Amino acid sequence: MEQRQLGDSDLYSSSIGFGTWEMSTTMYGHIDVKEASDAVNAAIGHGITLFDTAEVYGPYHSEELLGKALGDKRKDIVLVSKVGFQYDDDGKVTGRNSQYDHIIKRAEGCLSRLGTDFLDLLLIHWPDHDTPFEVPMRALEDLKKDGKIRHYGVSNFTPEMMGE
Repeated sequence: MEQRQLGDSDLYSSSIGFGTWEMSTTMYGHIDVKEASDAVNAAIGHGITLFDTAEVYGPYHSEELLGKALGDKRKDIVLVSKVGFQYDDDGKVTGRNSQYDHIIKRAEGCLSRLGTDFLDLLLIHWPDHDTPFEVPMRALEDLKKDGKIRHYGVSNFTPEMMGE
């Protein structure tokens, strides 16, 4: 499998990634945990080293399944997750939230569910137009300083938003 550098970072991963939205049960019905784990391991066996998930997939279910499936193979892959949503007590998304404390808390939840001490890449999943972009960027910088994430970025942001 071809390996590529991600931007100008020190991360190298397979040119094909393994997305885990389908492991969330959000839209796809019941998920067979063994089949999901087998799929993750087959992907690794075929040289896929980039795994993408998000806390909103399920919510939480995809991260939990992926963390269990990876086990000791975590060290061999590039692990990406995404945060930035607000949930009610039933786990239903109620909006976007990129406030500093929320990003820190959600990132720590990702680490716990994925069974890892750090993420290779953490993304803000969607822009929160009620929070200045510098606020989540400060949270991401602090997570990086604390060794909880190696790199960070955004998803679903326009070029103009990224310029801000």
